[in-house]
Amino acid sequence: MRAAPALGIDLGGTKIHAGVVVPDGGILGEARLPTEAQRDTEAVFGNIVAAARQALEAAGVDPADVQGVGVGSPAPLDVAEGVLLTPANLPSLFGFPMVARLKEELARPVVLNNDANCLGLAEARFGAGAGVEVCCGLTLGTGLGCFLVIGGELFNGPRGAAAEIWCSPYKGDHVEEKVSGRGLARNYRKLTERIATAEQIASLAREGDADARLAWREYGRDLAVPIIYLCNILDADLVVLGGSMVKAWDLFHETMFEETMKYVNAVTRAAVRIVPGALGDAAGMLGAAALVLEGPSSAAGREGL
Repeated sequence: MRAAPALGIDLGGTKIHAGVVVPDGGILGEARLPTEAQRDTEAVFGNIVAAARQALEAAGVDPADVQGVGVGSPAPLDVAEGVLLTPANLPSLFGFPMVARLKEELARPVVLNNDANCLGLAEARFGAGAGVEVCCGLTLGTGLGCFLVIGGELFNGPRGAAAEIWCSPYKGDHVEEKVSGRGLARNYRKLTERIATAEQIASLAREGDADARLAWREYGRDLAVPIIYLCNILDADLVVLGGSMVKAWDLFHETMFEETMKYVNAVTRAAVRIVPGALGDAAGMLGAAALVLEGPSSAAGREGL
């Protein structure tokens, strides 16, 4: 008898991606809707529910036939209580009891975790880290996320805040301020006194702009620092990098890798791999579903499983 699928919801500030996922990572049906984060609480929640129902319809699956619902959301969260706290790009959902409301709406168990953990769990189960003992990594975009999966199990920590390294000190600031799109933009502005986005700086670099290429190399050196600590603390098998900044892998990975290998201990250095994620934009949704599919020990914040 085929195991029941799960419904995964990747909630972002711009879009909602929902999908019905079977235990091997296959997607039966999916839907994408704009979040409309500027609207009021009930309007945004209505979009979440609509995306979920559209995905179920696309899969030809009744809500009663899924094991449960997994939600990946920007942090900070109260994972144990299933509540969004103050995610900066979802202002109308501050303090929102996501687990309780979705359970009421869909009549299924619901699990909540942060979006970086969901991406990491998806890569560890279905993507670049499949079969790896210690899979860790970073999500690189407007901010910095981090995840740790050991033996296929997501490590949340006792309060659901494991791997929240964004606020760690680096160069007189939080490391997130260097290893993010903001950090790259600052690198470029220091060199040129011009304001540009990460996407624009990537285009300029590929067109031969020397300052843009230099800004990306500096970004690679900064990125090496959290990777080095992850490798040395965890004796990692694999470091997976995801998020929008990884689209410019060709512009920073050589500098990042060279700097990392200078400082990772020799035993780990001989074995560790550092790779971009394999699942692309589907990773968050797949990882949200995997919160349910993994089993009871893998996800803090379960409600009724």
